[in-house]
Order: sequence, then structure tokens, then C-alpha cells
Amino acid sequence: MQPRKQVAVLIDPADSWGKQVILGISGAVRHRLPWDLLIASRDDQWRFRVPKTWRGDGIIAAIRDVKTEQHIRSLSLPTVNVSALQLSDHPWYRVNTDDQMRAEIAFRHFRDRGFEHFAYYGPPSQRYPDQRGEYFRRTVSQAGFHCETFKMGRTGRFGWSAQREQALGWLMDLPRPLAVFAADPHPALQLSEVCRSAEIHVPEEVAILAGDFDDLLSEVSAPPLSSIVLGSEQLGVESVRMLSGLMRGQPPPNPLVLIPPIRVVPRESTDTLAISDDEFVRALRYIRIHAHEGLRVNDVLKVVGISRRLLELRFQKYLNRSPANEIRRVKLEHIKKLLVTTEHPIEVIALASGFAGSSQLCAFFRQATSSSPQAFRREIHRRDGQTQRR
Repeated sequence: MQPRKQVAVLIDPADSWGKQVILGISGAVRHRLPWDLLIASRDDQWRFRVPKTWRGDGIIAAIRDVKTEQHIRSLSLPTVNVSALQLSDHPWYRVNTDDQMRAEIAFRHFRDRGFEHFAYYGPPSQRYPDQRGEYFRRTVSQAGFHCETFKMGRTGRFGWSAQREQALGWLMDLPRPLAVFAADPHPALQLSEVCRSAEIHVPEEVAILAGDFDDLLSEVSAPPLSSIVLGSEQLGVESVRMLSGLMRGQPPPNPLVLIPPIRVVPRESTDTLAISDDEFVRALRYIRIHAHEGLRVNDVLKVVGISRRLLELRFQKYLNRSPANEIRRVKLEHIKKLLVTTEHPIEVIALASGFAGSSQLCAFFRQATSSSPQAFRREIHRRDGQTQRR
């Protein structure tokens, strides 16, 4: 019998991200690998530490502070770091979320709602790196827009009250309507509270999108927070694969594996259109409500009452795409949502999306994505690790 490997998982299960990563690790190990997992071990000071008597073979950790990094390095064991924070020059093997893709998803979500003013809110924290804001700022800049970034000033005061005052002063100086990408649900909730206390309307004046999903924080916010769902379980699975190779003396060719985010879960905090053109807004809302009903551009023209040429110009101006392309995009998103959040057969989804049958839907979906609806559903469930309905 091959001896069982002893692996420590030093990841905080107190938030949704940590839970999902641990679930991914556990699922990848269970019934497949001869590993015994030591989950979220802590010392008497409540720090993530392995017991002195533990004799391990490897570690998967979210290394978020220098002391924890020093502790893990002192063990001299194969280690995979799933935190994006760079605390030192130590060359960790890493599995992280692709922050560039996260920034692009956030930006597209805001642009689809017509925003032209952008900001990033990510006060200093051990949960995320400063580079997350840089990725978003660069994405916004490359599209021809400007992005403001919140920076804590040195006032000699610390804590949430000082942060709140500075956040409010920062917000008051920015143009509106404003799209704010928050580093994760914690600053997103903070910013929502700041807006509520100052009677700044969310999302009409300030729309807020959280860079990660937390079921509790997203729901307790008023209004509920839109957020980006990450491939956290897949991140856990990949960390197991990487550590398994390291423990066999087979390091991966690339010490960094990036896991793409999955999708935005839209809620009330971004449910608005930041465009003052009433005719365009009416057309866009009509498309987003009726695109899955076999809608055509002529149907939109009847509702809006302007010429096709003028409608085309408005869509190119605000969204850089045609009304027909917007109808196809919204229809595609409707199909994807049904594939991910329901277990309906393809034939039922086809009828609910304005198609005569499944063959038409499959042809449309493959042309748009180079994939079949069935393959898309399998891949999302594999990466998301969730089959429950949202």
C-alpha cells in the first residue's frame, strides 16, 4: 500500500471564496488521491499554523501576511499559494484568479449599461493585491476612458471611520453617474454604506460591482450587490493538481496558473442605464426585455419611433455595436443564464429563447461561441462547482 500523503490546507473558510476553494480541493482529493487533509489549522493566537507535531508532505495556502509566509517557508515543504498577494520575492508556485479577465468582465458589465465615468475602490487589505486596481485602470484606459482610484491619505487616524470619511470625500469629487469596481465584497459593502449615509443613490448616481461573490455580503447590502463569480472550486482543483506534481518531484512548466472568472451576477447595485438619451434607453430596455422572444430591429423601431439609420448611429455611439448585434448578445446571455441556472433540456431552452427548436438554437450558439450549448453547460458546471439555481 502506498503511504498516505499529509497535506495542510491553510485557507480561511469564513468567507465564500475560501469555502469554494476548499470544496474544490476536497472534491479533487476525495476517492482519487491518498491524501489526508488538515483543514484551516490554527495556533492559540488564531493564526494559520500547522501543529509542531504534524509531519506533512505538502501545503496549499492562501498566504496573506508575512508571518504566515515565514512559517510556511520554515517547513520546507512543497507548497502552492492560492493568494494573489506578493509579500516577498520568494518564488511560490501559484494558482490565482486571472485579474486581467476580472477587470475586463467588470468593464464590459459597466459599458453595457452606458457608463463613461469609472473608478476603483480597494482600500489597503490583506485580502487582495493593489494590482487588482491597476488591471481595471489599464482596461478602462485602453478603451479610451479615465479611471479614478481611491487612495487612503495619511491623516494619523485609522479604522473604518477614517476610511469612511476619506471614501465620502473621494466620492463627492467624482463625476456622476459613476461606475465603481470594488476589489471584493467587503469594500463594496463599505462603499454602499457610505453612499446610503450620504444619500447618494445606488445605482442611479453610483453603481457598485464587487470583484468577488459572497452570498451573505451581497444580500445584506442595500441595495444587493452585483458581483463577479469566480472559478474558485476550479482554483482548488488546479492547486491539487499542481501540488501533486510538486510532491512527486515534477514541478509544472509554468509556476503560475490563472483561472478565469465565470460571470457577473447582476443585482440592484448596477441595475441602471447611465445614458441621458431617452430614445436610446427606451430601445435598449426593450431589447433587454424582449430579445429572447424572436425580436427584430424593426420591432424596436416601432417602439422607439425613429429611423433605422438614427438608431444605428445611437447604438454605435453608446455601445460601439449595432442594434442587431445587441439583440444577438442579449439573446445569447439569456441562453447562457438558462443553461447555467436551470436543468432544462435544450429543446425547452430553445423555445424559451425565441427559436423554433433545438437545432436552430445550437446553430446560433455555436456561431456565437464556437461551442455547443451542452459543452458550455458542462464546462461552467465544472468550473463553477455549483448546480444549484441562483
